[in-house]
Amino acid sequence: MTPAYQLNDIKVAFEGRDVLNIPSLSLCLHQSTALLGENGAGKSTLMNLLAFVQQPCQGQIALLKQTVAARLSSEQRRRIGYVTQQPYMLQGSVRDNLNLALRLQQIPRPQHHALIEKTLSLLNLLPQADQDAATLSGGELKRAAIARAIVYEPDILLLDEPFSHLDQRHIRQLETSISQFAAQDGKTVIFSTHDRLQAMAIADNSINLVNGRVTSAPLLNLYHGQTQQQLFNTGKLLIHIGEADDGARHIAIDPRQIIVSEQPLQHTSVLNSFAGRLTQIAEEAGHIRLLIDCGEPFYAVITPTSLQNLALQLGDTVWVNFKASAVSVF
Repeated sequence: MTPAYQLNDIKVAFEGRDVLNIPSLSLCLHQSTALLGENGAGKSTLMNLLAFVQQPCQGQIALLKQTVAARLSSEQRRRIGYVTQQPYMLQGSVRDNLNLALRLQQIPRPQHHALIEKTLSLLNLLPQADQDAATLSGGELKRAAIARAIVYEPDILLLDEPFSHLDQRHIRQLETSISQFAAQDGKTVIFSTHDRLQAMAIADNSINLVNGRVTSAPLLNLYHGQTQQQLFNTGKLLIHIGEADDGARHIAIDPRQIIVSEQPLQHTSVLNSFAGRLTQIAEEAGHIRLLIDCGEPFYAVITPTSLQNLALQLGDTVWVNFKASAVSVF
């Protein structure tokens, strides 16, 4: 599959600390990709690199198989729409902002009206079209900023934390708008979020970032601490792990490999068993996601049948059990 971006040997450092360290990363064309990670994981820095508003300290980035050494050409710039985490609108109405974007991208004037109306409709902004942008609500502002980024019909849409600081109603509206844009022929969407469930709902695939590095480890059950021999100390629990470098500072446990039981499992291969209180039961993509407080929060994914057989209720004491091999160390 043709990559929208290919990153090689990328490093970004700030005050002597690596913000990004990515030996190789390919982002697919004509798909929706979520960049997942906690605050400070490097998501915004990576988004800035993909928008070419920031240069790496080291490495190369190819856009649609063309290596970009310095500035984008006007043709390349038109292929990318970028909305930052805290977008701002210029003075004037929403329609004025869209019109300015078309002029800056040198789109022929006869096309302006049709493009603006199409975009306002896609983002459900027709009622706000002539409203002063300074008076928009938070959710309306996010959608207006996206409208301005896509009105000239770029191939790639980059969104940095588009759902931050929005209420549930505006989040749902924005999710719908992004999905509708991504469903159009030839469109690529890359957005950053810390919400795994949101990523699963609207993205074709996801990329996990931890401390500036891409990892295949799931970002549920992610813990920071110290490694010593075959134990990992989170500060609250000692977790048995496989062989690992003593310099490793993070572990992640696949929620699908956690066994939930009413008593600790008596099996020699299950070295980790912790008692905890069940604090959340939620449905997720046909499965049941449990949150269990064992001093550290553990997410586990079980089947509806298992939930019924265990007869679980909120507040129950249950056991979280998993093998050392279920722990990813990095």
